[in-house]
Amino acid sequence: MPEVKLGLDAILSIDGAEIKNCKDLTVSLEKAEADASTRDNNGWRATVGTLKDASVEFTVLNKDGDTAFALLQGLFMSGDPCDVSISDAGGTLALTCEVMQFNVNQNLEEVISADVTLKPTSSATGTGINVPGP
Repeated sequence: MPEVKLGLDAILSIDGAEIKNCKDLTVSLEKAEADASTRDNNGWRATVGTLKDASVEFTVLNKDGDTAFALLQGLFMSGDPCDVSISDAGGTLALTCEVMQFNVNQNLEEVISADVTLKPTSSATGTGINVPGP
């Protein structure tokens, strides 16, 4: 058994449906910073994390019989939030997101595809927690 988990074994789900028609998915997580420096820090600047930010970016192909392309384009046009789940070797990240970018690529020597960016949005659902896997 390999000691690593391959990207092709990771799972992306949107509103409970697995999106298999995606490639090169990147999850970017970061925090904003607040200065917590005081005279008591022995000359060191002290920083604490504040609001978290996330970005989920991937490419989806426009394939006959696959609904992912149309689903994501529809979510972009409507502005409706969607529940996103990304599972890999580190666990599962669950967020409620909005499709912020849907850039269609029509290169002559490539399959028509779209570069998609999802970002967290205001909603009562989505844990936003990276829960360790079994």
